[in-house]
Amino acid sequence: MNDKSVRQTEKLVLIATIVIFVLLFFLRTSSNPFLFSSPARAKTARLVKAIEVGPPPSYQEGQLPEQEKESPLVAVTALPDEATRPLWETAELLELPAGTELYSMGQASRRNFRVRVQVSNKGKASSSNIRIDVPLLGNLDSPYQVLLKESFSHKPLAINELSQGSRTASFSIPYLAPGETETIVVDYSLNVFPLTANLSGLPETYRYGGQGYVDPVFLMPADKIESNHPEIVAMAREIASGLTSDLEKARAFFSFVISYLQYDLNSPNRNQGALSALRGRSGVCEDYASLFVALCRAEGIPARLVNGYADPRGRGDIWNVAPGETFSLKGYRHSWAEFYTPKTGWIPVDPTLNIYDRNLTYFASLPQASHLAQNYQDQNMRVRYQGGQVAVAWGEELTG
Repeated sequence: MNDKSVRQTEKLVLIATIVIFVLLFFLRTSSNPFLFSSPARAKTARLVKAIEVGPPPSYQEGQLPEQEKESPLVAVTALPDEATRPLWETAELLELPAGTELYSMGQASRRNFRVRVQVSNKGKASSSNIRIDVPLLGNLDSPYQVLLKESFSHKPLAINELSQGSRTASFSIPYLAPGETETIVVDYSLNVFPLTANLSGLPETYRYGGQGYVDPVFLMPADKIESNHPEIVAMAREIASGLTSDLEKARAFFSFVISYLQYDLNSPNRNQGALSALRGRSGVCEDYASLFVALCRAEGIPARLVNGYADPRGRGDIWNVAPGETFSLKGYRHSWAEFYTPKTGWIPVDPTLNIYDRNLTYFASLPQASHLAQNYQDQNMRVRYQGGQVAVAWGEELTG
């Protein structure tokens, strides 16, 4: 090779080195993680969009259409076919006299509860990296309901444990073309018991006093349960004046809520919580239950709101679904309450169902298998995605 050829080669090597250096510098400083993706994908991936879908009061989406094909169910939790009654039904655990039954419980009714989450891309561009956090049936310790089985059409990425026993499941959908829809199905099998608490064995002077474990959150003020507000505190003291036991006070709070509030679906106080109900004297089931809970907590009695579904007639026979059929739960959304004593555990009360029957039928009693408990604190459904326009419809039903 002559000197001219050597110089030309060196020049080319130098130019190539400079080009490589510039490219490496550009790659290192670039913030675009999709540099080598196709232009279309790089464009849609620059923005991660997020939406939240709260639990609608009557599930306006209603029953969702069936898919022609669904993935096989992936069993995640499988308990025995017939679950035993809750442990706190055993009197010896709470040091009551031998032979004392804490609850009179009827025959269990099997309920198959299904949640459908329909995820659609309504945009003109593709959508990718879709992640959905779906609220699940909570970790419930209410004595009238037992979870037997839980299964999913899509295997969850994770099950997330939240406060007050709430749970969510995270699901991933890698890709949806424009106009494409995918449906996530969650199935539960439950035993639901008619229940009446045996209150005759409780001393009338019995106070909570902090014995036994209860989550402190059920004694604290919360959103829509303003138990520390001066107006709530003053009303609780007035109602409880002269009463010595938690049971007496809870019964008095229950009677007060029923007689004081006016049930009104069109009330401006609807679903606004305890303080609004106290001031406005009207509301719906959530307001009745929230005011009861707030009054209990103001007097140091653990209490909580329960969200789920109920037969408005209180019978539960509408939940008996024939094999192969479904029953939409749209319009049956309901809230009730529970209060706690260490001698009985959690005691259910439903002031709304007692509006037309002042005999306290639903104080410490759910006489039929009429209620389906879902959680003690509603969670929003969260959806994150890249590109397109993702929309979510959420419906719930019972299956035969």
